[in-house]
Amino acid sequence: MTDKRYQTEIANPQVAEWILQLGSSDSEQRQAARKNLTQLGKPVVSALALALEDESEMRRWEAAKTLESIRDPAAIPALVEALADDTSVKWVAGDALIALNEKGVPEILHALINETAEIRDGACFVLHHLASDNSDLRDILTPVVHALKSPESSLTVPVRALEALSKLSAVDS
Repeated sequence: MTDKRYQTEIANPQVAEWILQLGSSDSEQRQAARKNLTQLGKPVVSALALALEDESEMRRWEAAKTLESIRDPAAIPALVEALADDTSVKWVAGDALIALNEKGVPEILHALINETAEIRDGACFVLHHLASDNSDLRDILTPVVHALKSPESSLTVPVRALEALSKLSAVDS
C-alpha cells in the first residue's frame, strides 16, 4: 500500500499521517501515533482497517494494537481477516477480538465455515480464550475449539461452527 493511497482514501490528512507513522522504525513515533489514533476512537476505525492490509508488518501490527484499544465492533470484519496474517499480526488481531468479547464470535464462526485453513490458528486462539473466560459461551464454543485442534479439522470445523452459530441464534432470540 502506498503513502498516496492513505492520503487519497483517508479524508483527514492528520489521520493519514498518523497511520503512516504506525510503520515507522522509531518506536516513540509509533507509540505517539497509536495514542493519537486511540484518542480519536471510532472515527479512525476504517483507516486502521485499511492499515491492516498494508505491506508493512509493523504498520499492520500497530493498527491491530490500536483497534484493540479502541474496541469498536465496526473493526470486527477487518480483524477476522487479519487472523489469516502469517505473522504476529494475527495474534494481536486475536487480542483485539478477545477485547471485544462475544461481539466477534458470529463473524469468526462464519469465516470458519468458509475459510478454515487460513484463519484456523488465530480463530482457535480467540475462541479458546472467549470460551475460557465466558461461561455462557463455553458450551457453545468448546466443540469448535476441539474441532480446530483435531487432525480432521478441515471436515469438522465447518460443521461445528455452523452448529455454534445455530446455538448462538437460539440464545439471542
